[in-house]
Amino acid sequence: MFNMTESEANIELLTAESFADLLPEIDTFIFGGDGPLWLREGVITDMANLANLLIEHKKEVLILTNDTNYSRETHETKLSQHRFNKKLNKDRIITPGSLAANYINDNVKSTKKGINLFGPGPDALSSLPNEGAVFTIDLSVRSKDVCAVVVGLDRHLSFKKLVKAASYIKDTKCLFLAINDNATLGEPNEDVVIPDAGRRPFLGALVAALKKATGREPVILGKPYSPGYEYIKKKWNIDESRTIMICNNINCDVLFGRNHGMRTLLIISNPHELDEMEKMRSSHSDALPHYYITSISTILPQNK
Repeated sequence: MFNMTESEANIELLTAESFADLLPEIDTFIFGGDGPLWLREGVITDMANLANLLIEHKKEVLILTNDTNYSRETHETKLSQHRFNKKLNKDRIITPGSLAANYINDNVKSTKKGINLFGPGPDALSSLPNEGAVFTIDLSVRSKDVCAVVVGLDRHLSFKKLVKAASYIKDTKCLFLAINDNATLGEPNEDVVIPDAGRRPFLGALVAALKKATGREPVILGKPYSPGYEYIKKKWNIDESRTIMICNNINCDVLFGRNHGMRTLLIISNPHELDEMEKMRSSHSDALPHYYITSISTILPQNK
């Protein structure tokens, strides 16, 4: 936690008192499950206290994540282990897998069912003695039977996988879906850059190759795009004006909230975000959050 004045951010600094005043105006709280909850190696303890407080006040609490590494069941187990209210279960966790299944169900008319996975994981070593083996691609599943290719993070991305995916995507009847539009994955070591999935060259390092090869634009499922909002709207019938996004990412989560008529609360965790927000304020950006805090603990009741 560090000090930041309200004038520096040009948004409202929430305190325990002002947050308590805000509560009656909000029915639904959406947590960005990538940063505020996990911190990669563990859960922010105060986030559990906040979620439990909101549930005690009969608020709808949802988790919306772009993270493809964990299933809803894995998230649920981790929440339970860290004393989150049991009402915050897998049915209130929206993952890329949830959004992909929902999007395909809404956009594909087919009586066939089944998922063929050809990643993640390393390719098996070929016994052939020459490099030409890379062109031996298993397309035993016929293209007419493939309704969608969903691309996410794969730490074992290979030329074979790109060829196989592009071969299916070239059929315009096949949906081309990507998990997110992020440039990189979050990584505690600032000297390490991990390319993430996404659609634009230099931003979506993995999907960019497929976009270039096929000439097609993918549908981006994750934040800040609309599939997550549409899923939540359909399932919970939220009132956007009475919904708030709690997050620690401006370009992804804050933009998601503001693009879909929600209020936004940004958790400032790094000093460099001050400079970013100052630039946004100078350019009159509409992506600035409505509220900010430097720690969850600052909006919790003092007796908690």
